[in-house]
Amino acid sequence: MKKYAVLLAMIIAVAFVAAAQDVVKWTHSVKMTSATEGQVTFTAAIDKGWHVYGLDIPKGGPKPTSFNFDKSTGIATVGAVTFSPKPVKVLDKAFDMELTWWANKAVFTQKFKVTDPKTAKIVVTLRYMACNDTNCMPPKRETFEIAIPKKK
Repeated sequence: MKKYAVLLAMIIAVAFVAAAQDVVKWTHSVKMTSATEGQVTFTAAIDKGWHVYGLDIPKGGPKPTSFNFDKSTGIATVGAVTFSPKPVKVLDKAFDMELTWWANKAVFTQKFKVTDPKTAKIVVTLRYMACNDTNCMPPKRETFEIAIPKKK
């Protein structure tokens, strides 16, 4: 019985280590294209063997990658988030459906217009889910607050 308790403890410890693993590292940058317009870019560096899911995922599938700018101040987003490269489309055996995803690296860009220079700040909540061929990390949420640079 003691052997089973030790084995169970080891399995739980491995699960916690795996859950704490950060397999996707996000960076961001802002580029002003004029005094009142710009774009914010998010880059996902994805560990080898892992992938993050596309922006549009069918119901019943994994959590899609999403960007929410609702808490931003002094800016208005223009259009939808764009991305590069194009995600691959595969039959995902874990979810038994055709899905899109990015492996290695993905770049997402959102254009914006400054509506109030005094309060302009980008606040984005990013949600994503990372999986490999054998398991998935729990869906993750990260929030970034990004200052708007002054155009010279």
